[in-house]
Amino acid sequence: MLGKRKIKQFFLLLGAWPALVHAQLPAWGDYPALPKLVPTGQNEADADPYRFLESLSDPQVRTWMKRQTDFANSTLTRISGRDALLKRLKALQATEFGAGRLLEVRGMQFFARTTADNRQQLFMRNAATNAERLLILTEPGQSLGFFTPSLDAAYVAVDLVSAGRQRHGLRIIKTSDASMLKDSLDNIAADSKDIAWKPDSSTIYYRKSSAKPVSDRGAIWQHLLGSKLETDLPVIGPGVSKSRRFTVSDVVAMKASANSPYLLAEVQHGQNQDRSLYIVKQDQLKGAATAWQRLASPTDKVRNFWLAGEQLYLLSRKKKNTGAILKLDLKTPQLSAAKEILPASSDELLDMAVAKNGLYIHAAEAGYSKLMKTELDGTKREELNLPYAGRVTELNADGENEGVLFVLEAANSAALSYRALAGGQIKNVEVFRSPQVGFHRIASKNLSIAKPGSNQPIALTLLYPQGMELDGKRPLLLTIETGSGLSKLARFDALRLAWLEQDAVMGIISLPTSENSKQKTSGDGLDEFLVVADYLVNEGYTSPSKLVAQEPNPGKRWLVQAISQRPELFAAVQSASMQSESSGMSKSRKSTVADKARLINASPYLSLRDGQAYPATLLSARFGQADTPIWMSSKFIARLQTANAKKTRPALFRTDFANSWKYDALAEQADNWAFLLWQTGHKGYAIQP
Repeated sequence: MLGKRKIKQFFLLLGAWPALVHAQLPAWGDYPALPKLVPTGQNEADADPYRFLESLSDPQVRTWMKRQTDFANSTLTRISGRDALLKRLKALQATEFGAGRLLEVRGMQFFARTTADNRQQLFMRNAATNAERLLILTEPGQSLGFFTPSLDAAYVAVDLVSAGRQRHGLRIIKTSDASMLKDSLDNIAADSKDIAWKPDSSTIYYRKSSAKPVSDRGAIWQHLLGSKLETDLPVIGPGVSKSRRFTVSDVVAMKASANSPYLLAEVQHGQNQDRSLYIVKQDQLKGAATAWQRLASPTDKVRNFWLAGEQLYLLSRKKKNTGAILKLDLKTPQLSAAKEILPASSDELLDMAVAKNGLYIHAAEAGYSKLMKTELDGTKREELNLPYAGRVTELNADGENEGVLFVLEAANSAALSYRALAGGQIKNVEVFRSPQVGFHRIASKNLSIAKPGSNQPIALTLLYPQGMELDGKRPLLLTIETGSGLSKLARFDALRLAWLEQDAVMGIISLPTSENSKQKTSGDGLDEFLVVADYLVNEGYTSPSKLVAQEPNPGKRWLVQAISQRPELFAAVQSASMQSESSGMSKSRKSTVADKARLINASPYLSLRDGQAYPATLLSARFGQADTPIWMSSKFIARLQTANAKKTRPALFRTDFANSWKYDALAEQADNWAFLLWQTGHKGYAIQP
């Protein structure tokens, strides 16, 4: 523990900023000088000489922030290679990659494509013959929100969104001749993602816009095709029945199945992934008087379900967080009567679909998807061989047919649609094609890195040029992606190609987060990050002079902790606004010696040491992040500019505070990557006069 004298010496040292006069910096010039303000009301030992930067209302502080922003922007625009990088990013963003939504009903596939003039087309395709029919071409300024085919594929409901006012209108298309019915539902809730069809295609169930959007999200209404909207009936939701109450965050959706006599109402409770389920027989639907039976509440932790005839399959995490599959006979509609047909295991269950020939389950293991199949009673479990390790989404099956459709993507492979055949073979549906724009020259490797003191390995995805030698000579960009469930799995991002084409490497750490954890902090990921960074250097994938890191999400602390603890390990880092200290740290005027010692040990800001060589740093702080005020970034960079002994490593700061900088996502990415490549000494990236 640090003594009182050392605490005093630390703050005296901080206060002795040699009049804040910097020596001339190579190539890019001097940093803008700090305002000449003298803190008041503080004794010598307690004074934090950069505390005045927390006063965002002070005109001198605002002026300093703007000058720092202008200085950073001027420096970044002078990096050769930056403009070409931005041009490439724009080209990649404009390229349509991979699969969109693909639905199959009774052997007919429904999907959308975008034309060269940015209009959308909805097609129906015969899965057996590949014959296609254009069902609708949107008008200029119009887009497709969602589309839902009827359960016999005779019709498809389409949500048409008008640009500008973002008006939504539901239209019904007859698939046999692509004609549009007269039904026009302009009162559909704007955030609707689907509707439900009655199995005979005579009726749809939709969520109607609420008359009181501040108090609720709208109820489910029943519309008979060909009837007037005035005759539509409310079925379930806010305001429909006094016996069932809904909160402002509750969203209700209806589910039906072609071979089932039941209707299900699903209630999602805000951000809570555990939902409520209600059930009724279709012939007992009586508008607002319908006697819905509640099957599940959030305490049952139901994440997904599938209605198949008289059976209901449920994915529940009540017993274990990885999830189990339950099967309920709806003749006894009580969850306590459900049978567990697939017990919980180390695999995290994410989704399921019921086909004629079995139950298909999407699970995750070590950061990647697994697709499994069982009999409808859970027996004969087998894992299907996916074309490559990646991320499965859009699991879709038809209870009248065998097999399942799904979308598969990976860090270096755009999303494509596949079908798992009844025999277990995987076939590319070939509705969507991935353009060969460079990723075919990029190799991918999935690694599990041992973490000392833990039995949970760290999942790492490496992307690199094919045939790369492990000589440590290439820039390597290391990032962390966090999430739970589907969000933690590897995903495709076309923009990464702009980095990889520089003969550079990218490492992506997949860090799962516990949904129930109450101990999560902004520094989560630090240990994993340093373990992986050391591994990559030791194995020759890169070297400290070529290793760079990026954190695009605000509110994190692990990256600034890494450079304050292991500055020799990195050439450069780039981060969004970060937590460099406790938000209450600077406000305490009567802290003890022990408190101050603890703050110095834990705070990246206070841990910066004069005379230490630190990596080049670029901080881009957006205003308005409640838990990450921009003064944290400004204080950290001001301290770093003074402390860093390696004056050839710039410390740049920019913010949109007080209109100092206009945010542009692609331009910022070009700035960030050009900065990092420049600091690794990469060919083609240097500061220009």
